[in-house]
Amino acid sequence: MIENELIQIWQSSPRHEQIKFEKSKLLLEVQSSLGRFDKISRNWDFGTIGTAIGMLFILLYVAFRLPSVLAKVGVILLMVWCVFLIYIVIRLKRTKPNEASSYLDYLKQHKQYLKNHIRLSNRFMVLTIFPCFSAVTLVMIGKLNLWNKSWSEIASTKMVWVQFSIFILVGIVAYVMNKWVTKREFLPRLQKVNKLLAWLKEDQ
Repeated sequence: MIENELIQIWQSSPRHEQIKFEKSKLLLEVQSSLGRFDKISRNWDFGTIGTAIGMLFILLYVAFRLPSVLAKVGVILLMVWCVFLIYIVIRLKRTKPNEASSYLDYLKQHKQYLKNHIRLSNRFMVLTIFPCFSAVTLVMIGKLNLWNKSWSEIASTKMVWVQFSIFILVGIVAYVMNKWVTKREFLPRLQKVNKLLAWLKEDQ
């Protein structure tokens, strides 16, 4: 009942009052949304860097234990990729919004930060799936001694198909999740920030 009355009051208000109310509402929504995003991205940064460092130690142990030189090369490439991933996260973290001289500058910084996330998400396959697939393939070739086997022997090796299927499944799930996060977390916030920026520029 109260909600309906508020809607009726809002609809009967002058047009400029409705616009002012919409701007205030959007400002509060953007501020709350950006606050949640900062917390999510901070946890994501910490989790990604921590996982990559942990993987480096595990991969170092695996490389030491594996007898095959080719498999060792694959593991070393995975370690290089982990270091590269840490570099990407740190570089992205440096573009986080900091102390701004005005709220308008603060929104512009967040806009660029969201764009950087979207740009990174669009390059997800190139930066993650393909390098991992190449390195894991080298590990599998070296570990299973596929280099010295014929194509028919490789095709009849059950472990090849098992590992290949697992990697394809993980790649598809990771790709879908990446697209889902972009659509759910990045794009809606960017649209709201752009809308609020346009309104604030009109008021200047």
